[in-house]
Amino acid sequence: MSKDSTSNNRPAYRACFSARTGIDRNGQSTLSYPVEIGAAFHRKDAEKGLILKFNLVPASVQDGVLFLIPLAEGETAQTELFEQQA
Repeated sequence: MSKDSTSNNRPAYRACFSARTGIDRNGQSTLSYPVEIGAAFHRKDAEKGLILKFNLVPASVQDGVLFLIPLAEGETAQTELFEQQA
């Protein structure tokens, strides 16, 4: 596995996906439990945004919600666990 600029940084956010499972009685979409699918890392120049690294991409990404959850201090993202095993 190649070393890139994200491998030495701690992720700032968990990338999660929730599939749409139906519609509730108010006409709003209902979502499944969120699944962590990757992480977002700060770039060296913070003004240029984030780098999003996926461990997997859902087949039905167009029929769900992709969102970012901030990592708490000391919390580990699954992306870090995958890299430690490699």
